[in-house]
Amino acid sequence: MKKFLTAVALLLMMATSADAAIYRQGIIYVIYDETGERSVTNKADVNSNGVPDVVEDIATQVNAAREVFQGVFNFPDPLNAARFKNVSSIEINIEAKDALKFNGLAYSTVRKKSAHDPNERALHFKVANTINPHTSSTPAHEYFHLVQYSATYFRNAWYLEGMARWSQDSVAKINYPDGADIHFKLKSKSAEEKIFKGKYDMADFLWYPLAVNMRDKVTLPAELVAKYRYVDGAPVFQDDIIFGPNVMLKILRVLKSKENLAAEKFGGVKEWRKKGQRAELNNEFILESVREVYHGKF
Repeated sequence: MKKFLTAVALLLMMATSADAAIYRQGIIYVIYDETGERSVTNKADVNSNGVPDVVEDIATQVNAAREVFQGVFNFPDPLNAARFKNVSSIEINIEAKDALKFNGLAYSTVRKKSAHDPNERALHFKVANTINPHTSSTPAHEYFHLVQYSATYFRNAWYLEGMARWSQDSVAKINYPDGADIHFKLKSKSAEEKIFKGKYDMADFLWYPLAVNMRDKVTLPAELVAKYRYVDGAPVFQDDIIFGPNVMLKILRVLKSKENLAAEKFGGVKEWRKKGQRAELNNEFILESVREVYHGKF
C-alpha cells in the first residue's frame, strides 16, 4: 500500500507498491520509497511524524523558492502557464542516485495522471535520494527549470542549466564575481564560442557576472526569510540577498518574444517546438536577448 502524508502527517491508503509513500506540503507532493534502493539515505525523523526529515525539507525548499520567484519577483508560475493546461500540482520523485545519474532531472511535459491522484495533472521532476537540502539547492534548481519551461521553449544548455544554477541563489549563499568583464564577454567572439559550449559553468562565467554588473541586488523580505525553516529549525534561506532577479526575468521575456524568429529559421513553429528547442541556431537568439537586456533595449 502507498502512504499519502500531508504536512501534518495525515495518512491515507492508496493501492500501489508496498514501499511507496507520498508526502504533501501545499501543492508539492514528494513521492518516495520507504525502503529499498530508492529510499532516502538519511532516514532521520526528528519530529517523529513517520516521514523522513529530508523528504519534508525537499518540499519546504521548493515552496520557499516558489514563493521567492512567484510571490516576490513575479516570475511566470508554471501552474498557470499557457503551455501547461489544467495543472494543479508539482510532484517530486525521489530516485536512487545510481539510477538517476544526476542530482536532479526536471521534465517539460505534463504528467496527465499524477501519482497522487490519477484525475489530476501535475508537473514533475526527480531528485536523487542522496540529496540533503541543508547543503544542496538541487530541489530549487529543478523547480526553476519548470519556471523556465513555462516561460519559453528555448532549452539550450548554457542558458537552461546556467540560469538554473543562478536560481539557486534563492535559497543558497553564492560567492559572486565582480562582473567587471561582462561587457567584453558579450562582444567577444572567443567568449561567445565558450558560452555556446557551456552548461552549468556558465553561471560563473556569464549569469553571475551579468547580475552583479547590472547592479541588480535585492534584499528578500524579512518575514519571508523568517517563515521558512527545515524540520530541525535551520533556516532555508542562507542569506537574504539575491542578485539578478529583475535581469533574469527580463531575459526570459525577451526570449519569449524571439521564439517565432527561431522557429521560422528552423522550419516552422510546430517542428521547432518538437525538435528544435535545443537547436544550435537558438544560440544567437538567446545571446542577443542577453545583450538587449544588458544594453537597456528592453
